[in-house]
Amino acid sequence: MLGRMLTSRSPWDLAPVWQSPSATSEQIAGAVAAMAGAFPAWSRNDHRAERLRALATAISAHRASLAVLLTREAGKTAGDAEAEIELLIKKIDITLGAGASLVPGVPAVGHGVAIAWRPRGVAVVVGPSNFPLHLLHGLVVPALAVGCTVVAKPTERCPALGELYRALLREAGLGEVCAVVLGGPEVVADLVAQPAVATVAAVGSRTTGVALSRLLAPRPEVVLALELGGVNHALVCADAEVHLAVPAIADGAWRMAGQRCTATRIVHVPRRLLDPVLAGLHAQQPAWLPSGAHSAQAGPMVAVDLRDRFVAAWQARPDGLEALPIAGSPPSGGAFAAPVLAVVRDPAARHHPLISEEHFGPGLIVDPYDDEDEAVARMTANPYRLSAAVWTTDRERFLRHARLLRYGLVAHNRSTAGARSDLPFGGCGASGNGRPAAVAASRIFADETVVW
Repeated sequence: MLGRMLTSRSPWDLAPVWQSPSATSEQIAGAVAAMAGAFPAWSRNDHRAERLRALATAISAHRASLAVLLTREAGKTAGDAEAEIELLIKKIDITLGAGASLVPGVPAVGHGVAIAWRPRGVAVVVGPSNFPLHLLHGLVVPALAVGCTVVAKPTERCPALGELYRALLREAGLGEVCAVVLGGPEVVADLVAQPAVATVAAVGSRTTGVALSRLLAPRPEVVLALELGGVNHALVCADAEVHLAVPAIADGAWRMAGQRCTATRIVHVPRRLLDPVLAGLHAQQPAWLPSGAHSAQAGPMVAVDLRDRFVAAWQARPDGLEALPIAGSPPSGGAFAAPVLAVVRDPAARHHPLISEEHFGPGLIVDPYDDEDEAVARMTANPYRLSAAVWTTDRERFLRHARLLRYGLVAHNRSTAGARSDLPFGGCGASGNGRPAAVAASRIFADETVVW
């Protein structure tokens, strides 16, 4: 319901953090109208980069407040909170550097053919809960840099962080070209229905992507860019350095309570290496059991309902998917989930939704194989092809597999998790719709024009 009260609770102890009303229909229409009115001047403004650098300065100045709130409201550990703040600052530098080179404007002088990129108009940006600032900001900044005005809708699970982001934009002098509205799916539906909206960019689940596609079906002229979930597979080859692969796979699966869209979900292991890989992962597992301390490497999930959904999915696992026991249990009273390590014992289990669908949370499945090509075939059959990894000492072997793995990212001897801001980022299949972000995000918000 528009205008409903938003309440956030800390996933560490469920203590209240913030309460504020979501946007009303009048506020949404007003925000879009204001951004439409500001667009002509902003698209011609020669000082956009200066304003965005002022935002980087504001973020740095409020680093301590950001870190506290990322931990308290979003459940980040202290280390993960600091890492997210670094990404906010780095995003501005990369957008104004390598990102800007991808969207040149109309040349002032010269003859011949030129390809120019022109800002499209008002953009709506919808952010997720796992990186409540970084992934929202990662689309807001390139939209503003290319000359669009923006209405940003942060996750309704972290309204205090949304309010703080609004304050930072205003401090940087960007409040008149980037409005922030709070609320849930009903606010998004009202936003994308506004006739002045030219672009919608969203990060979220497959459900979010389907809903937005349906809402915008009558308006094909509105550009929709989607970054959706990932069921990310890793392949351990027979020649892999297991002692290096195991800790990286564990980190990729269980860091941030498995709440990264690139988190490792399934690892394919040759049967002759199954015992040492399983033993190594099982030995790593207790280190990723949350303790309740902000300084630990493992924290809670963002919210209790998300934790409960994850736990319920694993409780419904098939008999052929064996979960290994873990010593200890997570703290009670918060949104904590124990890291799960399971192994496929019956091939029929490969058809279960735990393997074929995304289940956000700290779950890792080890799937043994007898033939490497068979394992690659399983990886290519995955509908959610965001990130893959191949562990082998043979670069040619890696490249041979990479040619077959139609994923947005294919990593050699590194985790599936994480990405570089100076490279494109996007998924294939059910993980997106072919509009990569990161360094390429500016192109989401601009149209190509041939000038000749």
